[in-house]
Amino acid sequence: MTAPDLAGLRPLREAEVRANAFTGSGPATGAFADSIGAWSVGAADLGVRQLVPRAADPADWTDPRVGWGIILPERPGLDHTALARADDAPEPIRELVRVRSGKVLRYRPDTDLAAWVLRDYAGGGDLFTAASPQGMGPRQLPLYLLVAASPAEVPWRVQATLNPVRHVGRLDLDEAGLANYVSALLTGWSGSTARYAGPLVWSVDHGGGDITTLMREVIGGSLHAALAADPDMTSGRFIDGSAEDTSAAALTAALAEQRPLLVVTTSHGMTGPLGDPAAMRRDLGMLVDGARQVVDPDALVSAWAPDGAVWFAQACCSAGADQPSAYDGLFAADGAVGRVLTEVASLGAQTAPTPRALLGAPRPLRAFIGQVEPTFNWTMSFPPNRQDLTASLRAALYEGICGGRPVGMALAPYYDAIGALLVGHGRALEDFNDGTDGALDLATYSKATALDRASTVLLGDPTVAIPLPVSR
Repeated sequence: MTAPDLAGLRPLREAEVRANAFTGSGPATGAFADSIGAWSVGAADLGVRQLVPRAADPADWTDPRVGWGIILPERPGLDHTALARADDAPEPIRELVRVRSGKVLRYRPDTDLAAWVLRDYAGGGDLFTAASPQGMGPRQLPLYLLVAASPAEVPWRVQATLNPVRHVGRLDLDEAGLANYVSALLTGWSGSTARYAGPLVWSVDHGGGDITTLMREVIGGSLHAALAADPDMTSGRFIDGSAEDTSAAALTAALAEQRPLLVVTTSHGMTGPLGDPAAMRRDLGMLVDGARQVVDPDALVSAWAPDGAVWFAQACCSAGADQPSAYDGLFAADGAVGRVLTEVASLGAQTAPTPRALLGAPRPLRAFIGQVEPTFNWTMSFPPNRQDLTASLRAALYEGICGGRPVGMALAPYYDAIGALLVGHGRALEDFNDGTDGALDLATYSKATALDRASTVLLGDPTVAIPLPVSR
C-alpha cells in the first residue's frame, strides 16, 4: 500500500483556509492559530452522548427503560386509585414498592383475558404479557417482575407465561418472612458471611437406573467440574452420591462448614405418602436424601443461615405444586407417575415448604430456583441420540449467577428454548395430521420439554445478584 500524499497539508501554518461561511460582506477565510498543536492532540469531542442513543443495560433495573414492578391479585372492594398502588399488600411489600418506586400491576382472576394480560391501573390499560413494550412508562411492562402472592392468588401459569419474555420471581411468605426477606433485600444482605469461594453441590445417586444417576451426571458432576476449574472457587465441594454419604446430616454439616453463596442439589422431591394429603402437603417437594429420608428445611435453618445464598434444587415439586398438573392426561392414571400427578394436584396450587423456610429465615436466602412439576429423564437427554439438554441450565448457574448477573437475567437463556419447542410442537402436529410416522411422538416430546422448562421457577426477587470476589 502506498503512503498518502501529505504534501498539500504542509506547512499548515502557512496555509490560508477558506470556509463555506458568508459574513454578509464576503466569504470567511483565515490562518491557523499558533496553538494548533495543543488543539490537534486533544480528544475529539463529538458529543456522542447527545447524538447516539445509549442502549439500556438490562442488568440495571433502576433504568426506567428496564424497570421493576410487582404483580398483585386484584382484590374486590378497591377502587382504581387503590388498585394502582400496593396499599392492600403486606407492609414489607408496601415498603419495597415505596423504596423502589415500583410499578404495581394486577392479575385479574375470572376475567376473559386473565391468562394474557395484566392490568396497569396507573398507566390506564391492560398489558399483553407476551409482547408489551418494556419499561416503566404508561402501558409498558417492566423487565423485572416480582409476584407478591401465592400461586392460589396469582397462578404459576402467569409466571410461566412471562418467563420467556421477562425476568420473574415470586415471594409467597408470611409477614414475618416477608419482613426478613425485604429487610435483607433493601440492605443488600449486608454483613453476610457466605463465601463465593465455597460453592456446594450435593447430588444423590440411588443407582440402578434411577433418574438420580442422570441428574448427578449431567447437572451435579458437570457443574462441579466448571466450578472446580474456577480460580476464585478454591474451596468448592461436591458431595457425590455415587461415592459419598448424601444424608440430610451430611448436607447440613457441609452447608454450615462451607457457608456457600451457591448451593446446587439434585435429588428426588417428596410427593408421598400417596393417599395422605396432610403428610403430602407438609413434606411437599422436600429433598430426598441418600437414605430416602426428607431433608427438613427447619432443621437446615436451625443449623445454618442461608445468609444471601442462591439455591438451585433439581427435585420434583421443590418449588411447589399446581392444579391441574401441566402433564394431566399424559401418563396412565393407574401408573406411579399418573398417581403422583393426580394426588399432588389435588393438594391445590401452592409454594413448597423448603423455599418458604429458606427465603423467610432471619438471614434469608437470596433466591431459590426449583420446579413446580416433576422432571423426566427424556427432558434432560434427547432420547434418539441421548444428547445432554442441560447445558443452558449449567450456564445459567455458573456463567450467569456466578458471573454476578441478576438471578432473573441469568435464567433467561434457559427459557429461550421454550418458544422453539412450542413451534416444533405445532409443526409436528401438522405433520401428524398429514400422516407422518413418528410425528405425534415428537409433538408430545416437544410439548413436555417446553413445559418442563416453563415449570422451573424463581422464588425471590429477580433483581438479586451474588457479590463477586475482588479478583473478578
